[in-house]
Amino acid sequence: MNTPTPDPTADTRYLWQIALPVLSATVLAALAFWAVWQEIERRRIERAAAQLEFDARDLTQKVEQRMRAHRQVLRGARALFNASDEVTVEDWTAYVVALSLHEDFPGIQGVGFSRHVPAAELEDHIRAMRKAGVSDYAIRPSGQRPEYSSIVYLTPLDWRNRRALHFDMMSEPVRREAMNRARLSGEAALSGKVRLVQETDQDTQTGVLLYLPTYRRELPVDTDAERAAALIGWVYSPFRMRDLMRGTLGSNLHALRLRIYDDGRDDPTALLYDSHEDDPVRSAALTRKVERDIDGRRWLLVFEQRSEAAPDLDRWRTELALVVVFGILVVTLAAGLGHSRRRAAQLAELGRSLSRSERMYATLVNLSGEGILSVDPGGRVEYANPGLHRMLGLDDDTLTGRPIETLTGDGHRHAVTAMSTALLSGESVRMELTLQGHGDCARVVLASGVPRTDTDGQVTGAIVVLADISERKADEARIAWLATHDGLTGLPNRSLLTDRLKGTLISSRRYRRPFCLLFVDLDHFKEVNDRMGHQAGDAVLIEASRRMQACLRASDTLARYGGDEFVALLPETDSLESACAVAEKIRSRLGAAFVLDTGRVQISASIGVVMCPEHGDDLEDLVCRADEAMYGAKADGRNTIAVWKNPDNKDNP
Repeated sequence: MNTPTPDPTADTRYLWQIALPVLSATVLAALAFWAVWQEIERRRIERAAAQLEFDARDLTQKVEQRMRAHRQVLRGARALFNASDEVTVEDWTAYVVALSLHEDFPGIQGVGFSRHVPAAELEDHIRAMRKAGVSDYAIRPSGQRPEYSSIVYLTPLDWRNRRALHFDMMSEPVRREAMNRARLSGEAALSGKVRLVQETDQDTQTGVLLYLPTYRRELPVDTDAERAAALIGWVYSPFRMRDLMRGTLGSNLHALRLRIYDDGRDDPTALLYDSHEDDPVRSAALTRKVERDIDGRRWLLVFEQRSEAAPDLDRWRTELALVVVFGILVVTLAAGLGHSRRRAAQLAELGRSLSRSERMYATLVNLSGEGILSVDPGGRVEYANPGLHRMLGLDDDTLTGRPIETLTGDGHRHAVTAMSTALLSGESVRMELTLQGHGDCARVVLASGVPRTDTDGQVTGAIVVLADISERKADEARIAWLATHDGLTGLPNRSLLTDRLKGTLISSRRYRRPFCLLFVDLDHFKEVNDRMGHQAGDAVLIEASRRMQACLRASDTLARYGGDEFVALLPETDSLESACAVAEKIRSRLGAAFVLDTGRVQISASIGVVMCPEHGDDLEDLVCRADEAMYGAKADGRNTIAVWKNPDNKDNP
């Protein structure tokens, strides 16, 4: 028997049929991977730059806000001198301790006062200080100078701040420049980079000082010369930069490195602060530079993204992209190898499957409880299933051939037109519509539509599925109403009152328009509940609400605050007399007998009245003081009106 001889040409042809697709797929996969990786890297850099910009802006604002806060502390200290003939060390200490510096202003070294001493008054100043109890008093450093300054107060007087007492800050050029700038301008002035007198050899930090001049009250300070002649000294605060930034920024710099330079110079000699001074220099790191004027000094803030902040998500996406690309490669190869064998079987099965699918989808569409319609390219209804006809209370085939805009009333036609336009432009749509059915039948539906296209991608119409959500929308409206209204009386509840009161406060502050608030408590209401039952009590509350509402204008708000307490907001009432007149109407109406099914009930009302801003301009203060006034009315025997009285104002009648 002859053995068939292998055909090397056939083997080679078969090898190329397999190898060529594999090689091509491998090249395409490599190119796809490179393209995906490039895109991911570009987006990573864009996101990192945007995040760095946001963080830089946020942290810069925090630094500016903290320095403004320290400036306000010094303004308060200057006000102490302006309000007093003499500020003693006890006065100074009590004032600074009351500021709670370390709780409210973490990072501040202290608040002090440095007295200005002309050379001609040096000996008198030293004698006065020694006579005041500082027996060894002397200004440091010694030596002759045209003028001196001496730190006489510095609180808190801890071991570090004691090192700075009696130091002449004008003896040092950087401090002297800032002090002279403050003296001539009358405004706060920040010094350049210094080493504070408080520093030791351990934990040494760069320092800056903030000065604000104080002047004699009886002298004019309109010109530079007048301000120089009227100078008493400077209130000031020393700052250790690392402590200051830690108190300002907290621990929010894990992903960022922040360096602050003085005089706007990116120079190591001007470095004030480095959040991660042990980090190596990274020339390729993302960097954002921000310049700000801080009380006369130009600070340069340099923000740098640290290596630890590289998003892990980008690495995950890169790995995922690699897996997806190679997965697609495997699927493509497998599909190619099996394609020729399965093609004939698939074509035969495709015809049978299409026939089955057509019957199945026709059944689903006809039996569906949701409305389904097909729209032609002209915006007319080609087909509407029975579910849509039932939803709108129409006979079958009533909608066929009608423009889709006729499915709704005139007030909602623009929404249907917009949906039709979007669908026929090739866009998918998901929106709420109000459809008009038979008679007054209106239905709120959730419409989900997709364009219908041919093999060339041209839009040939659209399919829209309409789900009836009328009951859900009604439930949502009811829930929203209950969230802001009292279920018994129908009045606004405390939450809605708070929102309206906040809005009225904002308007009052902006336009300087006063308004009034009434706090109403029903006297003897508990007796009604105890004697006649809660059903009778509810009836009294409902009728009382109606009577009070009748005493108010449409712009006023009457809210049930809780139990038998009500609050009336009178935004257009600009005098206590007018508010008391409204309160008197309410008191009078509530004093009339209540006729219930179970008998007659007699109650009264105690009403507290406050006015904004005379009695406060804070929401909680106004409500609390109105409540206090109401209890004052109760203390006066009930069934009366009381205006809130400030217990700290002895002249308040």
